[in-house]
Amino acid sequence: MKIIYFVRHGSTAGNESDAYQLHTTALSEKGLAQAALVAVRFKNIAVDVIISSDMTRAAQTADCIAQAVGRLVVHSQFFHEILRPSVVRGKLKTDPEVRQITEHLIRSFADHTHRHSDEENFFDLRRRAVAGLDVLAKRPEENILVVTHGTILKMLMAVMIDGENTSPEFFWKLDRFLSPSNVGITTCLFQDGAWRLVVWNDQAHLG
Repeated sequence: MKIIYFVRHGSTAGNESDAYQLHTTALSEKGLAQAALVAVRFKNIAVDVIISSDMTRAAQTADCIAQAVGRLVVHSQFFHEILRPSVVRGKLKTDPEVRQITEHLIRSFADHTHRHSDEENFFDLRRRAVAGLDVLAKRPEENILVVTHGTILKMLMAVMIDGENTSPEFFWKLDRFLSPSNVGITTCLFQDGAWRLVVWNDQAHLG
């Protein structure tokens, strides 16, 4: 049996201002404090390996935990956040032009024949989640910590629950229902080829 701990990265200025974020967006002061708190939490949780999204905010969170538990960090593109169009990255979601593009993205998210530009759609995100879970299932470690992001985490849950062919409709329901907080801990088990959710978004370390 494997235990997988998924941790969403600490807060950023983008989270706090409701902006689409860059690959290089770093943790804010609040996010660094959150990362320190979740790192202390993992001093009492067995971790064999830390796998992190290659985005800066996740890598910083992972490094903070790694220093506390004495583990190396492995970076992976499977667990980075959904890629939005380059034209909106770093911009506020309330910007009129960005809002227009966002509406377009929502309409075309589940249409595999259409894109706005260089973003990931539902099928790209699902494919990456399926591949990421396969990587985790095949790793030799029993206790794995994955530092990741909100939307990809929800897609990972969708695939665990509904399988590799999970539909856009099922994902939308889960997307509206689940709300992962910064440095929330989600715990899953993998045994005999099946996934099971044990704890969703544990924030006890934040007080």
